[in-house]
Amino acid sequence: MGRTRTLLASVVVVTIGVSAPGSAQTREFSETVPLESGGSLQLEASKGSVTVTAWEREEVEIRARIEAPRAVSDDYARRAVDATTVDVTGTSRSVRVRSNYEGVPTRAGFWDWDSRTVPSIHYEIRAPRKLSLSVRSDRGPTSLAGFEGRIELDADRGEVDLRDLTGEIRLVIDRGQDSTLSVIRGSFDLEADRTNVRMREVRIEDDSRLDIDRGDAEIDLAAAQGLTLRTDLSRRADFDSELPLTLGSLNGRSFDGTINGGGPELFIESDRGSVRLTAAR
Repeated sequence: MGRTRTLLASVVVVTIGVSAPGSAQTREFSETVPLESGGSLQLEASKGSVTVTAWEREEVEIRARIEAPRAVSDDYARRAVDATTVDVTGTSRSVRVRSNYEGVPTRAGFWDWDSRTVPSIHYEIRAPRKLSLSVRSDRGPTSLAGFEGRIELDADRGEVDLRDLTGEIRLVIDRGQDSTLSVIRGSFDLEADRTNVRMREVRIEDDSRLDIDRGDAEIDLAAAQGLTLRTDLSRRADFDSELPLTLGSLNGRSFDGTINGGGPELFIESDRGSVRLTAAR
């Protein structure tokens, strides 16, 4: 396995190169780089799976498994794996991890001329608990756990599992199947399409927003949670609350109101789905 590392001042660049001819059609990547608590981590992943977990060290451990694409020849699978890289760049304050398919060859043939099929990359990453975390994932499950700070996730065509997150949480989930957010503290801005979302043990501490289309959402709140509620519901959307709701104004299927005397605003927008607020037991 070739490896190139370039050090420029405080900048770190790590790239995994090609493996030796005749290697198996999977390849492992492992690298650990410094990252201060309170720094930022950005991950750009496409096709595969993502697991990012917090720990107390001031460094990022990146492990990845590159798997050959299916339904291609053995020769093409080997060349595709060899050409795929995991790029790690940054400083001790900011680290970026990126799946790089730029070198994957095109396929020759009557039906797939000038097309290419890329390998899957399965990430397992550990990073400081206090962090500004940004993840973009595609075509695979995503799991984030244990972080405190600003958390951003853009997930497409994959189930999402978020656990024990505190801070400002911004999520875009498209075709996320049955996704789960558990033990959430702070604020959230969640946009979900063709996704069912189950939120457990949520404590809303700042203004938050839920926009869900073609899916159902259930939010499990503490019985004493105070909220100012504002909704924009289409005629094809349903809303229900186990927590006592005091209506302020009503306009068709949309309304304003308060729960437990009011508090941070929760704005709910829904079309072709249902939203239910439940009381934690």
